[in-house]
Amino acid sequence: MALTVPTHPLVVGLKLWRPRWFDGVALVVGSIAPDLAYALDGSGLPVWKVSHGLRGFVFWCVPVTLVLSWLIRWAAPVVASHLPRAGPLALRDYGVLGRSRHPWWVACWSAVAGAVSHLLLDFAELQMPVVEPVMHVLGAAGLLALLVHVGRRRLLVRWHGIGAVTPSRPVQFWAVATVVALLLAVPVPFLPGAALLHTTGVRLLLAVGAGLLVAAAWHRHIIAAVPTRRGRLAWRRFRGRRRRVSC
Repeated sequence: MALTVPTHPLVVGLKLWRPRWFDGVALVVGSIAPDLAYALDGSGLPVWKVSHGLRGFVFWCVPVTLVLSWLIRWAAPVVASHLPRAGPLALRDYGVLGRSRHPWWVACWSAVAGAVSHLLLDFAELQMPVVEPVMHVLGAAGLLALLVHVGRRRLLVRWHGIGAVTPSRPVQFWAVATVVALLLAVPVPFLPGAALLHTTGVRLLLAVGAGLLVAAAWHRHIIAAVPTRRGRLAWRRFRGRRRRVSC
């Protein structure tokens, strides 16, 4: 089978073809949504059989994609502000995803398109298993080429405008993200179905994602709790006046 990442997300190329027709986030999440059901292997719920079928579009892929897309957009400004610029990749441009919005039908259509591309690619590799290793290499190279193309041309900024500047606290952010991801990843080898590579891979992917989400939530809470520079100066002046009056 094609790898959940990076092979399936190549469908994001449709966004480059018709930017207004597709939601890029929903395309990518929809393309990996069928495989996310592998995280439930060993639970007694054969969700992956549903997620990889026609019924899965309605009962799994679209709902999962809409929820995860919302979470990604919510966390994008904070996460992107803690990423390196990475030259032609322009990783910090992805913060503008937090302000980009598409009509609900565009998000749903993109989720279905991503899921359909997943099933078609899986079917093609089942018919020609000998090309599977080649597809993995081509998938990685193709996705990197797409990311470089988007970054060099600053397409995200062109489509959605310049995002708001988000303060960064790299040490604290990455400490929280790492601790949470590790706490979730440590029990993965002991969960049911851990011997299956695709199951363990999806669980580790979700652990990393959860770590970034928790770190983004922590960062938003801390930044909201810290007053602005003007507010700090006013508070210091107020405290100074109180001390003079008490003396």
